[in-house]
Amino acid sequence: MDQKPTFSVLLSFQNQRDEVEPSLTALYELESVSFELIIIDDASSDGTEEAIHSLLDYYQHEHTFFFNHIKPAGRGNCLNEALQEANTDIIWAPQSIQKIDKKLLQEAIQNLKNGGAPCLIQTTKLPESLSEWPDFIYRQQPPRDGLMLWNLNHIASYHQFFDPYLNRYQATEWLIRTGMDMMEMRRSFFTPVERKEEPEPSPAERQELLMALLRRPQTSSKERKKLLSLLSELPPVEEPDIATQSDHELLERAAKLKMKGQLSAALECVEKVLEHDPGNPEAKHLKIKLLERKRRFVEASELKFELEAGNKSKNVHSDLEADAIKTSIIIPTAVHGRPALENCLISIHEYCDPNQNELIIIDNASLDDTHEYLQQLKENKFFNCRIITNNQNNGFAASVNQGLDAARGQYACIMHNDVEFESPAITRFEQLMDEHPDYALMGPLVDNTLNQDQLISNEDLYQDTLEKTDYLDSFFLMFRLDTGLRMDEKFGPAFFDDIDFSFEARREGYKVGIAPEIQVTHHYGRTTFALDLDTESRRYWKNITYFNDKWDIQPYSAEELQSMSRFDQLLTLDEWVNPLYPEPAIKEKFEELYTEELETEILKTDHDTETTLHLIHLLMVMEKREVMRELEKRIDGMELPTTFIYEIIRFYFNRNVYSRCQHYLNRLTDNQRSLTSELYQLAIFVDEKKMDEAIPLLTALLDEAPSNPQLYKLASDIHSFEGNSEEAASFYRLAYQINPFEFPEKEFRLNT
Repeated sequence: MDQKPTFSVLLSFQNQRDEVEPSLTALYELESVSFELIIIDDASSDGTEEAIHSLLDYYQHEHTFFFNHIKPAGRGNCLNEALQEANTDIIWAPQSIQKIDKKLLQEAIQNLKNGGAPCLIQTTKLPESLSEWPDFIYRQQPPRDGLMLWNLNHIASYHQFFDPYLNRYQATEWLIRTGMDMMEMRRSFFTPVERKEEPEPSPAERQELLMALLRRPQTSSKERKKLLSLLSELPPVEEPDIATQSDHELLERAAKLKMKGQLSAALECVEKVLEHDPGNPEAKHLKIKLLERKRRFVEASELKFELEAGNKSKNVHSDLEADAIKTSIIIPTAVHGRPALENCLISIHEYCDPNQNELIIIDNASLDDTHEYLQQLKENKFFNCRIITNNQNNGFAASVNQGLDAARGQYACIMHNDVEFESPAITRFEQLMDEHPDYALMGPLVDNTLNQDQLISNEDLYQDTLEKTDYLDSFFLMFRLDTGLRMDEKFGPAFFDDIDFSFEARREGYKVGIAPEIQVTHHYGRTTFALDLDTESRRYWKNITYFNDKWDIQPYSAEELQSMSRFDQLLTLDEWVNPLYPEPAIKEKFEELYTEELETEILKTDHDTETTLHLIHLLMVMEKREVMRELEKRIDGMELPTTFIYEIIRFYFNRNVYSRCQHYLNRLTDNQRSLTSELYQLAIFVDEKKMDEAIPLLTALLDEAPSNPQLYKLASDIHSFEGNSEEAASFYRLAYQINPFEFPEKEFRLNT
């Protein structure tokens, strides 16, 4: 009996009778090299099929599989069909073979198996940087397909296909698509059948390869401009009239339009096919992908269910067995989160594997139609989706814990609903988790984050595939479930729960790491800002206090202060102090430093603007209002920083000193005004019972920020003042539903 094959050879012939015999003979005469051979004859009419049958009868190779087409499908489609039949991880797809060097072939296979790259290329020199590829494709002849060997173990499942729109250069397109990560071998183990003429790439072929570069997420804006310029210089590729095309041609055109992002035009082609052939499975599959790209998930799910109902064993969207799940994707969502969530789900569909991933979405009492939308996805078995619904916003940490308790995977990927993938991030993190069992948490680089170490701009600072770090931002956390760790729910709706989670992992002896090569997009703040949460909010500073107390982090360094003057020590305390919850140790140090003599010095000295603002801020925090007011007189008429103005407005507002609030609200320039300033203005109107001014402002702000809980609390106050207890209760319940941490239900009951 033959040995188990070590690699798979994919051959597609169309009217290439003269190339059949040398290609098959070169393979079959290999001694002691076990391979499987998958051959497809693409509707040849020159005797190619007969030549194949003759050689198969002669050699009787146990691991050869032959298929033939009645109608031509094209080389790309044939290779994809053959790839589906392959039973090994090493793939070779030459166009023809004249001669094979057995020793070099074995060496190439071994090198590819031992290496970490998806591709091994023989002899041909390719561009070394992304910036060199456009000119190479535009001017040079890409290498023959047979010069590349592929290792499927290092290629994400959604990238395991050949471009169906090319009849040559599939290997080059695959190389571009999978990241241009390759190993080189100086000598080639094979020689192709020499043809009389090897024509230059056609404009359509060059266009397809340039489009592959353009579609890469890593392509910079400068490189995109160059690619678009080169594409415009190519001779136009004529598209035939849709009415004259066959169903096969229409589907090819639709798929090509999809890859270019022309979704509506692609859908039109697919619908034309379904008019002729309503049961066409290929058209239905493509329509599903197009509908999902257009965010029409419900229609897509219904079509999936219809298409897969008769084939449950192959339904990748049916419930997975627990032992088949590699990673559970956990996404909390709240308020008006559906638009962000839809974009997130599109990227999950494009870059994640439903055969290994389950999706757990925690709906924190959303205000929009998210609940109905998620239920429809669940009913239609979209991406193994499971939904957890809360009656109020439980906060990020509690929601994550609900997801972790429900998760059945080996790992969990905790994500914000405003994150989008640019690459198979989860698959790559799964590999890193497998390789580094001492790491409990891993995260990617991103364009926008509070953790400066995770910014893409720092990419060049990192040398390794995994960099040890102190903590990660929660926008994306790859987590090892068997650690049993959970998030601390005392952090409420947001802030510092992720840093605390990282610290907990490190306390248990695990490492926390950043993977610089993996990057995602984060539309920072879509949910937190809607909830009236930012880094100046009361919740943010409250959580800092809790975090520092929990981890015994000292609020200031006595050693650092020793070398400073008393005045400079005061200024340094202002940089360290929590402005809303000043630490007892800092307050004690302030009282020690703030003598009558120092106060006199502060009032008599002519300080520069920056120093004056620091002093006002510190005195504000320490409740030294008399001296603070004296210093405030010095900044009248000055242009003030936006942050400072909002802090002093908050200070006076919390003490019901509305005249001073109004003074600083009036000092805001048009560029400095924001929803926050309008909320302060509205709250002052309500508290002063100026309802004629409050009601129209409230109406306008509800249109602008329909998720802000403070607006619903103020609406409740207005209705309470006017005696509308039922309406007051209804609006307060909305504030409670959005943020029960700041607007507890019991508080409303006490006040009504």
